[in-house]
Amino acid sequence: MAMSSGLRPFGLSLDPLKGESLTGFALRLAHRLHISPHELARLTGLTEQDRLGRARASLSTRLTPAEIKNFAATTRLDPREVRAMTLEPLASRYPPAARSVANVRAGKVYSMHTDGWLFATTARYCPRCLAGDGSDIQSVHGGPWQILWRLPVVFACPLHEVFLEHLCPHCHKPVNFSSRAQLFPRPAASGVHPAHCRSSTDQDIPTSRPGAPCGAPLAHDPLTITGPAPPCSRSSTRSFDYSGRAVRNSRHSSTSPSSSCSRAWS
Repeated sequence: MAMSSGLRPFGLSLDPLKGESLTGFALRLAHRLHISPHELARLTGLTEQDRLGRARASLSTRLTPAEIKNFAATTRLDPREVRAMTLEPLASRYPPAARSVANVRAGKVYSMHTDGWLFATTARYCPRCLAGDGSDIQSVHGGPWQILWRLPVVFACPLHEVFLEHLCPHCHKPVNFSSRAQLFPRPAASGVHPAHCRSSTDQDIPTSRPGAPCGAPLAHDPLTITGPAPPCSRSSTRSFDYSGRAVRNSRHSSTSPSSSCSRAWS
């Protein structure tokens, strides 16, 4: 199956972190490429082909084979890595995920929002996980938003032995809340760190535009989010030469989505 017209592989990508969700990976990659989450969704074929061009929230439950192939090709990932970032692999062990996957497969892409056993547009989080593991790439772009945090039955982080949080410590709203059934809250807002709150500081009104993202840090440890990304090991970042072969600590290729990304690491 060929890639959709107009889609091109990025010259720079990231390795998915263990247990990372599709939303979390996309937020980290968009932050690294200095583009908005909506622009990344558009460049990877995740936006709907309609007037609104939204990336719907149900993409985090299941991607079609074509969506998986296009996203994998543009981000330089293996299709199995992409599928692992959705709820579909959990369907055999978690009945609500199985129901949601079946509904999305049947074309009922908004039915997941009626299931009380899945967080549709928000999630709990571990502040220490979001602070990263101290590696160069996670120090700049934060740690993983875990796919398991989308399940209400998951309430603690076994790695750090803490209860998961659900409210932003600054605006006191559910983190990354969106009432518009989209994959990302405030999808057009760029420059917001992946480990910072994207909920609006204003009350959501269905007939109006959402307010600006809160932007408050959710991690316990302060994150450095300014300046160019430091060189990273092969295990945490992927760069490619003009032939598409993986190389270590190389510059962007000409397939970068924007010139600003090329300048940032040239």
